[in-house]
Amino acid sequence: MTIERRLAALVTAAERDIRAAHRLLPDMPDQAIFHAQQAAEKLTRAVCEREGLAVGRSHNIGQAAAMLRHGHVFKEDLLGLDMLSPAATAWRYPSPGGRIPAPPDPGEVSAALADIEALLPEIRDWLVEG
Repeated sequence: MTIERRLAALVTAAERDIRAAHRLLPDMPDQAIFHAQQAAEKLTRAVCEREGLAVGRSHNIGQAAAMLRHGHVFKEDLLGLDMLSPAATAWRYPSPGGRIPAPPDPGEVSAALADIEALLPEIRDWLVEG
């Protein structure tokens, strides 16, 4: 698989996660935020991989974005999405005592999705031009 094909696949997967998040948001914001996190993570991975950076298996968006050089066009935007990093696991598992976490605020999930959706076409265009 070429790098271009891999990057396009990450963007496509992010778009699918965004659609899933929107569908789930009204009734299951805990599942919606997971998909928002996944979209942000995939976009971050695409940018890092384009720059030749190995992100590894981490789901930490901030950790990956911090690898980008100072002044990188997307570094600050991606660092801003780090607040989604805990959503990779926070709402997916009950506590050791069997408590299901309270769902996230739907308004916060919606705001995060709006940020991701605004960034996605910019990243897609940058990847194609790069």
